[in-house]
Amino acid sequence: MLRRILLPLERRDDEAGAVEFARTLARRRPVELLLLRVEELPLLGPFAVGFALVSRACNLARLKARLDGDPGIRATVPLSDAVSAAAVAEQARRRAASLIVLPYHRESAWMRMMHGSSSDLILRESPVPVLAVPGPPRPVTRILYAYGEGEAALPGLRHAIDFAQLFEAQIGLLKIPGPVPPPETGAPVQERLLSILRRREVPARVLPSAGDAAADVSTVVSREGIDLMVLSATHETEKACTALARRVLLTAPIPLLITREGPVPSPLAGAPVRVGI
Repeated sequence: MLRRILLPLERRDDEAGAVEFARTLARRRPVELLLLRVEELPLLGPFAVGFALVSRACNLARLKARLDGDPGIRATVPLSDAVSAAAVAEQARRRAASLIVLPYHRESAWMRMMHGSSSDLILRESPVPVLAVPGPPRPVTRILYAYGEGEAALPGLRHAIDFAQLFEAQIGLLKIPGPVPPPETGAPVQERLLSILRRREVPARVLPSAGDAAADVSTVVSREGIDLMVLSATHETEKACTALARRVLLTAPIPLLITREGPVPSPLAGAPVRVGI
């Protein structure tokens, strides 16, 4: 269940679309927003952690006051000092965050080489789901759920369902190729996903796939008017999914939720579906 949302913000992020997206979630669910300032030493980026990270006092009081002024929203600043991007994952564990909402900066290759990318580091290292927001959010009416073969396709679906029910949106299912397709047992994954979605009364349809994950996602996002993408990563597909997520975020201005979970028992086998983040 969605209880705490961690917002790791650089100083330029206090007005970012990620803050507005987190505010929208908090208006619809009774959650706590945890505001965390992220800073790196110039040029060294995340590598500065191993040398001499200089923490400066972070001022999130103005943002907290603005969020607290919205009825029903509760914001907290758990640390008075800034942390490095490398420390965000540990803060997510320590604060029992169930979701990170991350401003994603589409910087040039030169800037990434010079000071690294805090966004990419958090996206890659986070132990909890990350919702990366590359620009101003828009109303969520169409969600893309990109999944691989086998049982690993099932856990991420609960996140897609949760967002679909939250925003009364429809889901498009897109199968993306994995490195080594596992043998399927029982009903095909696509049929099982559709069955779960029908039981949850979430409108859904299958989208055509040509077998090229990046090209397929790009085509679908453009053609279908996708507002949010959900991508489920496992240990085996971690690198491929992170690379795909980065490519989507750099080319399409839509929020992307990436989850990292292992297989769970199929809901069709008698176990109840857990819907929530």
